[in-house]
Amino acid sequence: MSVTVFITSEFSPTPAIEAEWLAQLPLRRRSEIAGWSDQRARRQSLLGSRLLSAGLTRLGFEAEGLDSLSYGPRSRPTLDLPVEFSLSHCEGRVVCALSTCGPVGIDVEALGDLTAEDFRIYLSPAERSWAARSARRFYSVWTRKEAVAKAAGHRGLRDVARVDTGAAEQRAALDGCLWRTWPIPAGRRHMAHLAMADQPCKVTVRRLARDEIEHGLRPAARVRPVASYQAVL
Repeated sequence: MSVTVFITSEFSPTPAIEAEWLAQLPLRRRSEIAGWSDQRARRQSLLGSRLLSAGLTRLGFEAEGLDSLSYGPRSRPTLDLPVEFSLSHCEGRVVCALSTCGPVGIDVEALGDLTAEDFRIYLSPAERSWAARSARRFYSVWTRKEAVAKAAGHRGLRDVARVDTGAAEQRAALDGCLWRTWPIPAGRRHMAHLAMADQPCKVTVRRLARDEIEHGLRPAARVRPVASYQAVL
């Protein structure tokens, strides 16, 4: 039972590689992404799909695992496989978490100038007090809340506002349920958090270089370990 997080830096694939990645997606998802006018959004979504594909390979699933990828209008994406996953991207980073021990959520944000005062209606008084005027603390709270909302299958700011990150140490609560949260090392200019079911679980973080994204990973037994860290939570 484990959770694996894959991280990559944002980059622009060649048109030929982008076309190849699109062809590997289900027809409906392929049509959606191909129709986007925002090139960066299209690129980030495709990179997320590549991380997901790499994760499925690492878990021993066939390359066709993405065939069952499904996106609901207001729910997290799913696969017809015994694995849960979550994707997130921002300027400079794309991340994917895969779990064999229940629902999982992940969020990454590029650090900016926002503080708790800019989003006070979405933070509790205790969260606003802790974050104060620190941008880094605000992004820490925000990514925890987003990750929990994703793990619970919710999407939207209203759901994020209901997440309480002060429920317990390394845990957050939503609608009476506790979720385990953990910071993910995404670089000095980024903040990321993972949320998962409140039970012991091994977490592995792997950074993938551009060539690994473009050419794919080998099956788990043959992959050279490149984990940033491993922990049993």
